Amino acid sequence: MAVAKRSPSGDSSATDDADWEPLSRLCRAVADDLPDVAATITASIRAEHPVYEPLPWNEHLRFIQEQTKQLLVGLAGRRLPTREQTAKARELGSRRAEQGLPVEILLDGFHIGYREVWNTLLDRANTLDPESAPRLINLVNLMWSWLRLTSSASADAHSETLRSQQAVQINLTHRFLRILRSGETHSEEAAHLARALSFDPDGIFQAFCVPATSSPEEDLGRLQQRLALHRGTVQTANQGSVTITVCQDMPSDAIIETIHQHRPHLAIGVGLSRRGLAGAAASIVDAERTLALATQGGGAVDFQNDWLFATLLTHRHQLAPLLQADQGGDALPAHLVAAVRAYAENGFSVAAAARALHVHPNTVTYRLERWHQLTGWTPRTLDGLMKSLLSLRLFPTPAEPDTDSAG
Repeated sequence: MAVAKRSPSGDSSATDDADWEPLSRLCRAVADDLPDVAATITASIRAEHPVYEPLPWNEHLRFIQEQTKQLLVGLAGRRLPTREQTAKARELGSRRAEQGLPVEILLDGFHIGYREVWNTLLDRANTLDPESAPRLINLVNLMWSWLRLTSSASADAHSETLRSQQAVQINLTHRFLRILRSGETHSEEAAHLARALSFDPDGIFQAFCVPATSSPEEDLGRLQQRLALHRGTVQTANQGSVTITVCQDMPSDAIIETIHQHRPHLAIGVGLSRRGLAGAAASIVDAERTLALATQGGGAVDFQNDWLFATLLTHRHQLAPLLQADQGGDALPAHLVAAVRAYAENGFSVAAAARALHVHPNTVTYRLERWHQLTGWTPRTLDGLMKSLLSLRLFPTPAEPDTDSAG
């Protein structure tokens, strides 16, 4: 009577060598079709994770072929990965970290590859010998051990490489941002740091700011990794009370979307796109100013659209005697505030404002006159409307609840 042989994975119920031979033949048969199998796996990974698209197809396919061959030969020989094969998995992990691929995508790539190999083995078994298909259960423990050992080795190397890269990159970014914010944009060090961070010193820069408390230092690496998946150059680091992101050749919508994926509903200040290192410094100032506006209402505020409010907000205290409505500390009635805004947003038309508010035009006229009585500003004149809107934006206060729907 044959004695069961303990498998490399520690399964004492594994079949003996004679019963393993059909499984070994099956693995070798699939290995004979390695080019097609590897191409299918590569296509599946790239279809499920479009972030692989920038990676060269041939490089990706070459690794999949090598990995799949090692797996099939190992399964056929009923053995675990060798030290050399584990080192290859580590090499892949480091490579993917250098390419900016998140570790979760790397690991899912392993799972997709092993899933496709298993499906191929099952299809081939059903085609060649349907009665032998149930024997595939004897491959499960060994195949799982291969997946666990290779993917964990790859993930460990990915983390080590990423930590090393991030430490160097964040240090360089800190220095670069400090120089920009100090105004030393014409120094040789500024240009040297820009190039070290893959920026073109003479190119177009754009800056973004979020509150630093929302992005602790240990979390910045993950944000940087997400941002780096886009085409273009981007660097981010904490600077005092703000987290500053500077980019080149990247659409602002992509940056905003990625930041909000990382931290939903976060206030974001968006600077103007400007040329050169002096422009980068100016864009940072833009972003810091618009962040102050964004924190009032949330979301992203773009300097290109709100430059007036963002600039005047920095002089808020000096402008208070001119633009802060004198209500003795009382909030302005909400229905009056709504009337002023509706009038401004609907072509300075009382009739259009009334339609937007679902009230009679005479009601809007009354509310604008009442606003004038309370603030001294006539919203139906350019000067009065400008002061009214600036006051509402620069000195926001909780509106008094509506108590008079008619007036």
